[in-house]
Amino acid sequence: MVVNLCKWICLSLLLLSFSLSAAEKDKQEYLLGAGDVIKINVYSNPDLATETRVTVGGAITFPLLGEVKVAGDSVSIAEKKIAKLLERGGYIKDPQVNISVVQYQSQSVSILGDVMKPGKYVLDQSINLAEALALAGGSNGNGSEIVTIIKEANGGTVKREYDLRDLFKSGNQMSNPSISSGDIIYISSREVSVLGQVGRPGKYSIVGNVRTITDFISQAGGIAPSGDDKVVVITKRNGEVTRSEVDVDSLYKEGNLAANIELMNGDSIYVPRYPVFYIYGEVQRSGAFRLERNMTVSQALATGGGLTPRGTEHNVRVKRRDAKGVVQIITANEGDTLQPNDVVFVREGLF
Repeated sequence: MVVNLCKWICLSLLLLSFSLSAAEKDKQEYLLGAGDVIKINVYSNPDLATETRVTVGGAITFPLLGEVKVAGDSVSIAEKKIAKLLERGGYIKDPQVNISVVQYQSQSVSILGDVMKPGKYVLDQSINLAEALALAGGSNGNGSEIVTIIKEANGGTVKREYDLRDLFKSGNQMSNPSISSGDIIYISSREVSVLGQVGRPGKYSIVGNVRTITDFISQAGGIAPSGDDKVVVITKRNGEVTRSEVDVDSLYKEGNLAANIELMNGDSIYVPRYPVFYIYGEVQRSGAFRLERNMTVSQALATGGGLTPRGTEHNVRVKRRDAKGVVQIITANEGDTLQPNDVVFVREGLF
């Protein structure tokens, strides 16, 4: 938890640094729109000083000129437009027009999901993705590095995903697109389900260094005493669902790191109950016992406490179901390997 917190503090600081650099940008890039309040001054003409709001129709009212359409114009373009109209109308020769935005209202972006301060933010300048996330305080600790941006385009909507890791680790600016008014930015909490025989079954977020199979099993409290070393991993890639069995024991003992794959949102891990075998007849303890890896008949007899005085290791019978569910009775030797759900019967010796 401390690691995740530190990670996201660092991420937020990085976002903030992007935001501070954005403050140095020329605010002339801001595009005026309905609801914005602007203040207009004309050098050496204080009587023309005006504070006005851009109407729903995208226009302002200015002395001598009447209505002037400015919606969609940057501040610098609006300044040049008003200056040109004043000079063309013969009112002022070579006018120097200055516009400042008093209230930013028309440009906004919605930042939702697992961020510190979700909501709608008014834009006072042109910004990119990192700067927008800085406005919302960055991730709240449960969010993933995958950010979804929904934009309006050609009468519809376009949904794209960006990986912030590409931006912060390699400086890939392709993962830091420009944000436009009306965009929706969403940070989801990528989650992996860890179910079955674990300490704390549930859903766990993909954050920080929690990414692989063993990472998530650890987050879930590890495999319970009743759990098997072989776990089932279900993944979905490109619309295709894949089910695979991973031997966690070999990951640690043999260092088989290739099997310790990185998981994605919607993937799941299932830890089944450990396999058992059954033993009865002339043994000290009858019942069901955990079937250890490569357990032999001789080891099974020892697990059952050994033979009774009347028992014999000869002609031990094993009942086993085949793939079709048909029960087979096998005469087993001491070194034979047992399979899950085998039933071992120890016969009474003949005197």
